[in-house]
Amino acid sequence: MAVPWLGWEAPGLALRGLAWLGQEFAADWAAQDLRAALFQLLLLWLGLSLLGIHLSWRIHGGRVSRLCCRPGTGGQNGGTPTGASHFPAW
Repeated sequence: MAVPWLGWEAPGLALRGLAWLGQEFAADWAAQDLRAALFQLLLLWLGLSLLGIHLSWRIHGGRVSRLCCRPGTGGQNGGTPTGASHFPAW
């Protein structure tokens, strides 16, 4: 006997589940005007924040990378330091 969620039925079940979830979300969206407005406001806030982060990183990302990630053979950004460590040996 085949397990329904492991065979060819899995994509169909997943799509039916997503369709049901979308219908429930749409019905709840239509019924709750205040909740929908708050969701839209928070979604807009998230989108603007991500856009601001993206633009800031595009403008200042190279400078931040040069300040924080110095290329070299030792230290915190890769390799082993050439000098003695100030941490005690265990």
